[in-house]
Amino acid sequence: MHTATLPLGEPLRVLIADDQRDLLMTASILLRSEGMAVETVECGADVVPAVEAFKPDVVLLDIEMPDRSGLLVAVELTQRYGERCPVLIALTGHKTNAARRLTAKAGFAHHVTKPYDFDALVSLVASAARKNAPQAS
Repeated sequence: MHTATLPLGEPLRVLIADDQRDLLMTASILLRSEGMAVETVECGADVVPAVEAFKPDVVLLDIEMPDRSGLLVAVELTQRYGERCPVLIALTGHKTNAARRLTAKAGFAHHVTKPYDFDALVSLVASAARKNAPQAS
């Protein structure tokens, strides 16, 4: 089991945005079982309002959603929040170096290809959030 808390003892807050309901539900259940607080949305247009309301540490964001591209959402989040932006992790079926450069340019810290290993995803979420978290004084 992974440590699912930030240095100050708060549970990791993870927003998952994916239009593939099965992946969304599976990742949500898995992350909750690791002690993380999880919210989900199924369309790109709902991501920014969900970030405003939920204030996640990490956003798992599908790149190809029918209503709004995850790339556009990532750019908006990084412009809106700057250094306070949650850690953005791209979820995509694209494995090429060009795709990785594109997600990095949009503001994603990590690029995870589908189908992904759930244990590796949990580890990535936990370590990415801890790196970005405020430290106890």
